[in-house]
Amino acid sequence: AESPHGRIATPNLDRFGREGLVFWQAYAGYTVCAPSRTAFFTGRHSGRFQDLGLNGQVLKPGAANLTLVPELFRQAGYRTGAFGKVAPLTSPEEQGFEVFVGQVDQALCHNMYPKKIDRGLQQLNFELSANVHSPTPSRERCMENPKGYNYTIDVFHDQAMAWMEEVAQGSTPFFLYLSYTVPHAGGWGDAPSSPEDGNPVPSDMGYGNQPWPAVEKDHAAVISYLDVKVGDLLARLKSLKIDEKSLVFFASDNGAHREGGHQIEFFNSTGGLAGHKRSLFEGGVRSPSMVRWPGTVKPGTSELPWAFWDVLPTVQDLLGLPLSASDGISILPELYGQS
Repeated sequence: AESPHGRIATPNLDRFGREGLVFWQAYAGYTVCAPSRTAFFTGRHSGRFQDLGLNGQVLKPGAANLTLVPELFRQAGYRTGAFGKVAPLTSPEEQGFEVFVGQVDQALCHNMYPKKIDRGLQQLNFELSANVHSPTPSRERCMENPKGYNYTIDVFHDQAMAWMEEVAQGSTPFFLYLSYTVPHAGGWGDAPSSPEDGNPVPSDMGYGNQPWPAVEKDHAAVISYLDVKVGDLLARLKSLKIDEKSLVFFASDNGAHREGGHQIEFFNSTGGLAGHKRSLFEGGVRSPSMVRWPGTVKPGTSELPWAFWDVLPTVQDLLGLPLSASDGISILPELYGQS
């Protein structure tokens, strides 16, 4: 969609779209993050949460006797790793992932320069040493001296890439769940506080001279920063010679937000759809979703409507597992170009 302030630069995501299948009618699982990912992990629609004893915020191991998406991959013999934001999961390494580095507490995910994040079975046990030993983080300090601080997006990405590089050397297939916290609003706080007062980012990504409010410069910058990470992921798949063996999904867990001072009208973030994050209108739940699998998924666009609760049956179909009870359907035939 056109924007009154131009388009944010996303060359790698643009290439992803050209090389993959772009879904124009794809939906997140809900209007906000944790309930949306509850639908993603469980294959259940939010309208069923109450019947199943789910609250959309916290999902403990063994809850409601549900099998989760990462557990399906483990059953099929895959290596599994989770990096980044995982709420509602409370203990990822007891819920199908063999490796986890990220932030379990969804509120603490607002802190993008914290002193500690989570690893394995514990919380706040992975020290980000630069944030401990540097002056208190702020927008000015983190942008003036980006190497003097640990930005969570960099930590999530670097940990994920190191894990992928390791497991890709073996013959066992893998499932990588990489959930960046940007472009979610955030702040420069630390536990137990979790302010949302902007879009923290270590670089202005070339938007610094724009005559825009600081929060809008930063919003554009975090999206371009995310794009660089996606580009690095795709480049590594090629360098590891597993590009044509890798099915990659890109999606958002809710619609465009108007938090931390950002205004959706500034970049026309909803593309003209009514509503925004936290709204049940299209702008709150439509997800910019793309799938890429060179040599298997034909590039193009699709009008097939699907949502996060369709992921679990799609994974079962992909792995050749029997379809269990869920609220979704497999979209694998659409990926394969079958009617």
